[in-house]
Amino acid sequence: SPLHLDAPISDRQAGAANPRQISLLSPSLSRSSSPPATPARGTAGKAASKMDWQGQKSAEMLMQVLLVASAVAAFLVGYAMADFQLMLLVYAGGVVLTALVTVPNWPFFNRHPLKWLDAAEADRHPRPQISSAPATTGGKKKTGKNK
Repeated sequence: SPLHLDAPISDRQAGAANPRQISLLSPSLSRSSSPPATPARGTAGKAASKMDWQGQKSAEMLMQVLLVASAVAAFLVGYAMADFQLMLLVYAGGVVLTALVTVPNWPFFNRHPLKWLDAAEADRHPRPQISSAPATTGGKKKTGKNK
């Protein structure tokens, strides 16, 4: 039965709820506690990896330019019309336009895709080992004192 607010305090129990109500309100609580399924290896980041490094840089620069331009335009419109609400609406429109231009993975953000090495090819080329001996140079040794 549902929990009523007009019931005595002993029935409400400050936050205690009927377990049946919890399972109806939140189906995830009534399920078993098995861990969530993870995507197969190699497929986790494919959708997010379409934008290359230079595309990310240009998207960030474009975002900054569009936000500043929309702020200036919103200020000018709001000042000319003497309307604060209109100023906020113009700026909100600029923010939405900026999000539509910079958030999706548009093709022009992937003009310089990275060429990843195959796993089989990576096995043929071992990683370089870092030597533990410090590299010595033929120059003078620098000291902390100025003489």
